[in-house]
Amino acid sequence: MAQGSRSDEQTDPCTLLIVNDQGDAVEPRSACLVVIRGERLGERIEPDALPAVIGRGSDADFRIPSPSVSRRHCRVLQDRGTWWVEDLRSTNLTLVNEHPIDRRPLNDGDRIRVGDSELKFLAAGSTEAIYLAKLHEHVIRDELTGLHNRRHLMAGLDDELARRRQRMDSPLSLAILDVDHFKAINDRAGHLVGDEVLRQLARLLEGAVRETDLLARIGGEEFAVLMPDSGLAPARSICERLRSAVERAEFAVAAGSGIGTVTVSIGLAEWGAGMNEASDLLRAADAELYRAKREGRNRVYG
Repeated sequence: MAQGSRSDEQTDPCTLLIVNDQGDAVEPRSACLVVIRGERLGERIEPDALPAVIGRGSDADFRIPSPSVSRRHCRVLQDRGTWWVEDLRSTNLTLVNEHPIDRRPLNDGDRIRVGDSELKFLAAGSTEAIYLAKLHEHVIRDELTGLHNRRHLMAGLDDELARRRQRMDSPLSLAILDVDHFKAINDRAGHLVGDEVLRQLARLLEGAVRETDLLARIGGEEFAVLMPDSGLAPARSICERLRSAVERAEFAVAAGSGIGTVTVSIGLAEWGAGMNEASDLLRAADAELYRAKREGRNRVYG
């Protein structure tokens, strides 16, 4: 689950785009299924993922965490170049263009309804992929910093927890970072300077996390880093590296703004006994962040 870079280059309207696992737009080489409504909006299923079971269960190849979706709802496969979808005795049925199906081939533009989610089949070279790529970017990105947003973080966390149920020995850690005395920065230098600090901080953090980590701005001056396959010890080393990098950084803001040294406090938690859902891990990391603030700021707790 790499963070992925963000490009500000203009898109040629003739270029055909889809969205990859990092949320970035790329050229489509073949047909694909794209989620156009419901959970996982804008994500897609490509030929190299077939056959793929769609469902809410932890063993589903393409997981849609919604109670309206059966654990193994339907299967998408390819046979001699043709895409097919078949129902797997789902509770709410699998519908193609609003008609219940057992098994049928897919044509360009067909819509598959899986519970309260809907996927659209796009043949190779479909120009509609451009719109869907931009829609996906809007949904998962923070407008100010360009990082992933809270919604994408929670989706990523849910996916990691689903994978972990199949690999019980795989650790998972979450860090929450908060800019120390950020209100004072806004009060002294103004909100425009505060926004610029957040943008530069986002770039700094983006360059310091690992490819496998998911970095997001989750609100205000708070950021989060989801670290798959990392227990507390390696995650703590990563967090200390982030904290130190921020403390050493020189932020290029308006002369005379007087923001001083920017620091962050970090709360860290690992998924463990007594945790049942994503919010439990968030609460644990948030509690450690509160400790870091209470004990003097500019430190890592957890």
